[in-house]
Amino acid sequence: MELTRRLTQQVILRLDALTDDLVHEILDENAGYVDAELVSPDELHRSCRDNLERVLQMLGDIVPPGIDPLDAAVVTGTRRAERRAPLEAVLRSFRIGGRVVWRSLAQVAKEDGTICWDDMVDVAAAVWTVVDEASSAVARAYRRTELQLRRLDEHRRLTLFADLLRGRARDAAFAAEAAAELDLPPDGEYLVIVTDLARDGGPGLAAAEDMLAVSGVRSIWQPHARQTVGLVALGHHEPDKLLDLLHAAIHDRVGVSPRAHGLGEVGTAHELAVLALRTLPAGEPATARLDDRLPSALLVRSPDLADRLVDVVLGPLLRLPEGERQALLTTLSAWLRTNRSPAAAAERLYCHRNTVINRMAKVESLLGRSLEDFDTALTVSYALMALDLPNGGHRKPDDPGHPT
Repeated sequence: MELTRRLTQQVILRLDALTDDLVHEILDENAGYVDAELVSPDELHRSCRDNLERVLQMLGDIVPPGIDPLDAAVVTGTRRAERRAPLEAVLRSFRIGGRVVWRSLAQVAKEDGTICWDDMVDVAAAVWTVVDEASSAVARAYRRTELQLRRLDEHRRLTLFADLLRGRARDAAFAAEAAAELDLPPDGEYLVIVTDLARDGGPGLAAAEDMLAVSGVRSIWQPHARQTVGLVALGHHEPDKLLDLLHAAIHDRVGVSPRAHGLGEVGTAHELAVLALRTLPAGEPATARLDDRLPSALLVRSPDLADRLVDVVLGPLLRLPEGERQALLTTLSAWLRTNRSPAAAAERLYCHRNTVINRMAKVESLLGRSLEDFDTALTVSYALMALDLPNGGHRKPDDPGHPT
């Protein structure tokens, strides 16, 4: 070790020349490091000098008191990670630096003329031990910073996604920024898909994204406001085919928006997908496309009016004893669904046609209106629809008069 220290004390006097040599060799052998503008020439020169100085101080056992001997390596690893320079390129530069240091020590030994070359084996071992230690410090700092940046990137991704759902992409500048950072076409067509958030955090998210990616479809899936939201870039694909693909990955309630034309419409599409989801009964896996459930969506969007509709139109029926109430409501629904045909309704209910006629006469008497009138039949149909809506704020199952 004494020989290593003695040689190092002479080499460190040539630090400026060594720095120039190292910069030149990195530019010659690791040119992409600088050509890609990952490191500026001034930064490269400063970094080379700082790291050479610390390596030589460690070899010569002359690190100033209170100084971390690996501080330059940590700074280099951190800064290169921040600039997204490849770690392999960073470590390669350190290997080049080790070679420059060894060559300088060998040159000083040769100039001395009294040093046995067998003794230089220990010097070489000391050089590469220190270089390895510095390289390890670089790698640790790089990976630590890379992890922090990845977390920041994910946080930014989540923030951009949430802002898209809030409608910020109506601002063209934000839409362009989000499209670039999320790798989305700014003017493409999209579907927004909303599902219940899985209790275990949504393992189906990656499966859904991967399943679509195999078919060449770009999508992003994220938890949002107690739900899972997927933003699917349609491209030339038809929504029906994409939804068929997703059925294998999502086994829950699904709300689907109409087409959104560009990122600027994603906020509105998200609201409509949530609305479609709310028309589905809880706990029953099914897919609701908004355009297929517009009447129900209208009622869900106005729960107070839906409640009022149920109370005003169906109130006399809802106040009947449970058995009678259920029989009349079921008959009324079947009669309307079969285009007001007593025979068809009787077939659906497995009863006699006259039973349907008698029940409908009682329904009309209780409601105080003729169901042959188009507007009345339409109003009653909407009231029945409102009564069946999930979580609509209507009468609870344990309320008196609720048709369970």
